[in-house]
Amino acid sequence: MEFWASSETFEPADTATERCRQCFESHLGGAFKTTILKSLTVEFRYIPIVMPKDMHDKYTERSKLRRKARIIDCAPQLDFETFVNGSFKEQLIEYTRGIATCTPMLAKLGATPEQVAVFEEILSHAVDRIMEERPDLTRH
Repeated sequence: MEFWASSETFEPADTATERCRQCFESHLGGAFKTTILKSLTVEFRYIPIVMPKDMHDKYTERSKLRRKARIIDCAPQLDFETFVNGSFKEQLIEYTRGIATCTPMLAKLGATPEQVAVFEEILSHAVDRIMEERPDLTRH
């Protein structure tokens, strides 16, 4: 399983979103390679949309499963205010919530119940692990 991320972000939330992206790409990429997820042929592309509420109509959620290509395009809307005014931990929690919205798509690409459970377990501990790994990061 491969994980990569980008984002569609309104400028005030850019720095925080990018910081979360870097942490998650590193953490999840490493975690997936050391578990039963390494044998799952799936590309998980995470592109959260971090826009103020008045822009949600223009920047809609567009998560989609590309079954033949074995790709999950996970593109949920995340809470803009969290990435502008929230703590680093709150930002990580919101970032994780967005990833979790596409967990059900794994089974549709052939992930076993055990693989889905491992994915969920990795996500459930991701915030704490990243906070331990990166104590140097602060909100701003």
